[in-house]
Amino acid sequence: MKSLNVKPILLSLLPALLISTSLWAASIPDAAVAQKEAIDEMHHKLHDDQAGFKDAEAKALKELNEMTIQEDVKLADINAKIDELMAAKTQILRLRYGHLVEMRAILTDEQKAGYDKGVLGRSAVK
Repeated sequence: MKSLNVKPILLSLLPALLISTSLWAASIPDAAVAQKEAIDEMHHKLHDDQAGFKDAEAKALKELNEMTIQEDVKLADINAKIDELMAAKTQILRLRYGHLVEMRAILTDEQKAGYDKGVLGRSAVK
């Protein structure tokens, strides 16, 4: 089975990801220059902080899928790999939600209303 190497694809998208963080800062209504700079800095820090965990997540998922199609796989090994995968996901979520709280802390009350609506909108059932 041929394996797809997605790292070059992801690296090619990196500039767009970095631009989107700046665009997100621009989407805060009436944001001061200092707020926009802080938002951009927070987004870049989040991206950097999550990178290792996202790599670990992708690696664990790939290994889990490969294990699943083996004839002699042990359920205990699959469960251990799932634990590894979920540990990475847990760290990603902790960083993400810590970031959301940090972002909200620099917003004015008026800005928080729109920000909160956006956060809650992401949790809508699709």
